[in-house]
Amino acid sequence: MSLSTAPTAKLTLLNKLSCAIFGNVYNPQGIRTGNKILRQRLVGPTVNSYYPNVKQIKLREITRMAPEMNLIDQEEKTRLEDLSERKKRGKGPPKKGQGRRSTLKKK
Repeated sequence: MSLSTAPTAKLTLLNKLSCAIFGNVYNPQGIRTGNKILRQRLVGPTVNSYYPNVKQIKLREITRMAPEMNLIDQEEKTRLEDLSERKKRGKGPPKKGQGRRSTLKKK
């Protein structure tokens, strides 16, 4: 055993032993392991606790529960009106079986 290899072997053994004692990861080549990121606290629970867990009740659910109230959804009403206007102009969706794919087969 030469003099130059003996101290390096002892140093690596000492480094390995100190890593085992203090709970560090032994990494003699210095390769990136991602330990820094894995040790960090998780962000997900903090973000979830910031926003309140409140369920939004929609008008459709209220009308299903109490149909005797005769509530009208203005957004749905305007959507249906716009759809009927488009159908009058010929811009609505095609009837079932008369779409683009069926016209391709006929040619």
